[in-house]
Amino acid sequence: MSATMRQQLDSGEIKGSPYSQHLGIRYCTVGEGTAHLQLSTAPFTRNFNGVTHGGALFSLVDAAMGVALFSRTPDGYSTATLESKINYTRPVHEGTVDCFSEVLHLGSRTAVLEARIEQDGQLVAKASATFALITQQDLDRTRAG
Repeated sequence: MSATMRQQLDSGEIKGSPYSQHLGIRYCTVGEGTAHLQLSTAPFTRNFNGVTHGGALFSLVDAAMGVALFSRTPDGYSTATLESKINYTRPVHEGTVDCFSEVLHLGSRTAVLEARIEQDGQLVAKASATFALITQQDLDRTRAG
C-alpha cells in the first residue's frame, strides 16, 4: 500500500477514484481487510425502469472490495480485479445503500473477497471476487508497452 493510501486510511480522508467520486460513493469506514461504503441514488444512477442501475451497484461493490484489499496490500504492490460475480436480490428505487466488504483470503499473488449491499437492513446484492496482487515493477512494465 502506498504511503498516501495509508495516510488517507488512517485519517479517514479517503475519497476514492475520480469515478467513484463521480458516482457519489462515500467511504464510511475502512478497517484492516474490511470496508463500509455508501451510495445514495440519483437520477443519473437509474435505468429505464427507474431503479438503480446494476452497474452503479456493481461499481459500489468493486470500490468497497478494492479499498478493503488496499488496507491489506503489502508495500510496493497494486491490485486489479481478475473476476467478480454479483447476485442481485431486490431492486433499489431510491435512497441510500450500504456496502460491506471483507478480505477472505490474501495470498502472495491473489486475494478473494466478499461484499454485500443492504438497504434498510435488507439484502440487495451479494458479490465475490478474485483480485491479482501486482508488483509495482510489473505495473510499470505494462505501462511501458
